[in-house]
Amino acid sequence: MLNRVYLPALTIVALLMRLALYKLMAIPFGGLTVAMCQYDCDWYVRLARDGYGSDSLFANYGSIPNFAFFPLYPLLLRGMMSVAPFGPYFLGIVLSNLLFVGFVLLGAVYLRQTRTLKDVSGPDAVLWVLLAVLFPFGYIFSAPYSESLFALLTVAAVLMLARRRVLWAAVMCALMCATRPTGVLMVVLIIADRAWHLWRGRGRADWVALLGETLLPVAIAPLGLSAYMLAQYLSIGDAMAFNHVQVLWYREWLGPWAMAARGLGAWDWHNVLMPKGLPSESYDVAWALLGLAASVWMAWRRRFAEAWLCAASILLPMSTGLHSLPRFVATSPFFLFALFDLLMMVRSPLVLAGLFGGAGLLHGVVLVFWFIAASSTY
Repeated sequence: MLNRVYLPALTIVALLMRLALYKLMAIPFGGLTVAMCQYDCDWYVRLARDGYGSDSLFANYGSIPNFAFFPLYPLLLRGMMSVAPFGPYFLGIVLSNLLFVGFVLLGAVYLRQTRTLKDVSGPDAVLWVLLAVLFPFGYIFSAPYSESLFALLTVAAVLMLARRRVLWAAVMCALMCATRPTGVLMVVLIIADRAWHLWRGRGRADWVALLGETLLPVAIAPLGLSAYMLAQYLSIGDAMAFNHVQVLWYREWLGPWAMAARGLGAWDWHNVLMPKGLPSESYDVAWALLGLAASVWMAWRRRFAEAWLCAASILLPMSTGLHSLPRFVATSPFFLFALFDLLMMVRSPLVLAGLFGGAGLLHGVVLVFWFIAASSTY
C-alpha cells in the first residue's frame, strides 16, 4: 500500500512546492493567475467561457481565428467552470496541474514498461519526478494550455499500445486528435500496428474477426479530428478552418528544411529576451535541432515509436514556421524521456545533485521571462 501512494504523494508535494514558489515569484507581476497567462492562454479561456463563433477580439477577423485551438482542453475547463465557484484563469491552472500530475505518474508507469525502471516507487522513479518538476521549461505544464492534457493522452496511448490494448490506444489517440493537430501522428502508429497485425494473421481462418480487429482501431483513432472538422463545417462551412486560419499567425508552408535554413541563417540571437512579437528564429531552430537529435538518439536505441512521435511533432509545425518550437520540444514527453535516459547514465549522486540544482535555478530564471512574455519562453 505504501508503494502505491509514495510516488503520487511525492509528485503532489513537489508540484505544490513548485506552485508555492511560482506564487511568490509572481507577486511583482500581478499575481499568479495574471503572470501565468501568457500568449495563447487567453484563447483557451475565452473558448471555455464563450465557445467557438463568439470571439471578436482578434483584430478584424471576428471569431474565425479561435478555430486554430482544438476543443478538448476548453471543454474540460468549461466543465470545471460549471461546478467550481472560481475564475477561469485560476481553474485553468488547477486543471493543467491535475493533468500534469497524471502525466508524471503515467510517465513513471510507461518508463517501467519500456525501460529498466523496476519499481515506480524506487529511486529511478524519484529521478523522473524531479526531472519533470524541475525541467526549466516545465512551467508551461502549469499554465492554462493544452500541453499537460496532450502529454497525458500521448503517454496513455503509447502505453496502451505497448501493452497490446489497441482499442484503448485508439481511444486515447482519438482524444489526442481532439486536443492538438499533431494528435494525428499517433494515427500513423495505430495504422502501422494494425497493418502488421493483419499481415501476421494472414493465415487465420476467422478472417472476418481479423478484419474487425484491424479496422475498428483504425476507425476509432482519428474520430476526435473528424468530429472537430465536422463541427467547423457546420459552423462556418470550412472543415479545415483550423489549418486555414494559420495564415493569420504568418505561417506559410515552406517545408521543414527551408524553415531550418532560414532560422540558421537569421542569426538573430539578440531577440532571445525580447517581448512577444520579436522572436529569435535562431533560438527557435536550435530547439528544433535539439529535439531532432533526441529523436535520432531514440531511434538508435530502437525506440522507433517514440522517435517518430518526437521528430514528426517537430517537423510538422516547422514546415510552416519556427515560432513556438521551443514549447513543442520542451513539453514533448519523449524529449523528457530521452533526458531521463541520459540521467540514468549518471552514476555520481553529486553530479545528479548539481544537475537538478542547476535545472531548478534555471527554471526560476526562465519563469521570470515567461512572466514578462519574452519570446524565448514560448
